[in-house]
Amino acid sequence: MQLESLTLCDFGLFRGVHAIDLNPRKKYNSTRPIILFGGLNGAGKTTILTAIRLAIYGRQALGYAVSQKFYDEFLASKVHRNPHSLVVLSGAHIALEFLYYKLGKPTRYKIARSWTVSGKQVKETLTILQDGEPIPEFTQEQCQAFLNELIPLGVSELFFFDGEKIASLAEEGGDVALRDAIRKLLGLDIIERLKSDLHIYIRRQDNKALPDEAKAQLEQFEIQYKELKLAINAEEAGSREFLPKLTSAKEQLGRIEDALASKGGAWAVSRQSLKSRRDKLVSDKKLLEAEVREHLNGLYPLSLAPKLMQQLKGQLQQERALKDWKGIAEAVNQRLVHLNAVIAEFVPARKSSDAIKKVKTIFSDLVTRPAELKNVKFLHDLASKDCIQLESWISDALSNVQAQTKAIHLQLNKLDEELSNVSLQIERAPDQESLKSDLDAIKAKNEEIVQLSTVRNTHLELARRYTWQAIDLVRKMRKLEEQLESGESKGTGTDLAKNTRDVLTAFAEEMTKRKIVKLEQEFAKTFTRLARKTDTVVSANIDPNTFEVHLYNKSGNGISKQDLSAGEKQIYAVAMLEALAKTSGRKLPIIIDTPLGRLDSHHRGKLINNYFPQASHQVIILSTDTEVDRSFYDDLNKHVSHCYHISYDETEGTSEIKEGYFWKSALDNEGTLAYAA
Repeated sequence: MQLESLTLCDFGLFRGVHAIDLNPRKKYNSTRPIILFGGLNGAGKTTILTAIRLAIYGRQALGYAVSQKFYDEFLASKVHRNPHSLVVLSGAHIALEFLYYKLGKPTRYKIARSWTVSGKQVKETLTILQDGEPIPEFTQEQCQAFLNELIPLGVSELFFFDGEKIASLAEEGGDVALRDAIRKLLGLDIIERLKSDLHIYIRRQDNKALPDEAKAQLEQFEIQYKELKLAINAEEAGSREFLPKLTSAKEQLGRIEDALASKGGAWAVSRQSLKSRRDKLVSDKKLLEAEVREHLNGLYPLSLAPKLMQQLKGQLQQERALKDWKGIAEAVNQRLVHLNAVIAEFVPARKSSDAIKKVKTIFSDLVTRPAELKNVKFLHDLASKDCIQLESWISDALSNVQAQTKAIHLQLNKLDEELSNVSLQIERAPDQESLKSDLDAIKAKNEEIVQLSTVRNTHLELARRYTWQAIDLVRKMRKLEEQLESGESKGTGTDLAKNTRDVLTAFAEEMTKRKIVKLEQEFAKTFTRLARKTDTVVSANIDPNTFEVHLYNKSGNGISKQDLSAGEKQIYAVAMLEALAKTSGRKLPIIIDTPLGRLDSHHRGKLINNYFPQASHQVIILSTDTEVDRSFYDDLNKHVSHCYHISYDETEGTSEIKEGYFWKSALDNEGTLAYAA
């Protein structure tokens, strides 16, 4: 696939029509793959990536579970708004042209997606041209389905990505993102949905033979589960409603802060330093809060009731002792019965009864319940192994957990105190008239962001809580079904469904193992190529069950991802994405937004020289002047096809796209970029 052009009309910050040539151009008999977009933060670089994804995927560009209402609000928010215009625009338009190669034969497609807004109503129109002609048999829905099949969303996420967000692959919980990427890459998410459908089919067939009481209970569970799903969707939709507002508020805050910093002065410098420190503290607090959640999900609840736990531990020990005694007593009694028979056979009758009594007396201490166990009853009736495990947990909870909790609590309090002090220092800015309006705007915008974040997080927390309730309900349903299952065949259809489900499970496991081996190999090659010589990561091992990534150095010793620097994490994430892209076998363009934000000069140089020029046949980079500066531009220039500069006009509230790159002017008559005077 190769992108040829993108057209924006009244989309986002771009007023009017902006036609962007994305075809890599040929220079000095060589096709150069890189198209470079430059713009300051908030100028509209990310809008380019958003427009491309929106053109192809429509509603799914925002996520898999996005409601139509939220999507309509998003489209409405993307219609350009000019504060000085007397006429309010009612619609926007984006068009994307690209070549798609199938069996070596190129086909040219043009996607045109437009929408109009009338009050709260949004009407969207999607058309697709194939080699200049519309596909007449396609409806709107079929057009979108065709695009989804042409460029699957899960695969595109490996090629169209935000450089700031991809570093999350190396953060805590990044293995979950990697798992999702591999599942989408292999189509395992489709297999999971098919397995789920098969399970529903099997359950419905099995339920026909269930007693009425069991059916009623399962139906009640189903009703509760559907209600929880509706509640989850409602809360997730509620959280998504605030996301565009929150994003917009953060972008506005960024513009205000940039304007303030551009005025210079010691205050702007010190505030920037304090802001960086605050961000670091917020990041540290996030990691510590994750540790707290993990700690609270462990043995901590047991430590809240020490007396009850001691009683439980004592009861478990007594039950274990009673179970041991019972086992011995039963064995001895069995032997005594046999022994009595032997005595009766070989000892004269007049003496055998005395002999039997003496033998019973000898073993009486083994078959008589000990006094300390006289009143013990089986309340839990657990296996000895389970009793020992539970006793061990109780011991740990009573001896270690409280101390660990106290230590974490002290750390969290210390972070909160320092964060409060830093925030207070930021608020105590010098009272300068020239800065007062900016300070007031920053304070108001921060308050707005806090309020929006609080409401959104409340929705997310409720969605999480309902999700756990739904999971618990599913467990109850499956447990009940297992208890009621007769084990008899329910018919050929059910047997085939069960066999198919087992085959799908085995197929998914085998495909995952094979692809992970290739992924590990590709990652090692890419990381070695992109990393500095001083970087120690040389290989990775990915668990096919948990998708947890283990890194190793030359000596074979493990390396924690948390020990990687911010730059190393970005290199790790880029290497993993390139490895995933190569494993996918797809030939798609690479589009990367904010690619170098977290990298030092050494790692930037590695990406500039060893990644971008060979990442794909077409590489679109959306960068600021501090990421790809003059020095890095000179290194990259021999691979650059052409550049665009996105400039934002604060007075008009619009952005403009022109060929050039910050300090470069438009193309001169000879077809090369000349330095601006």
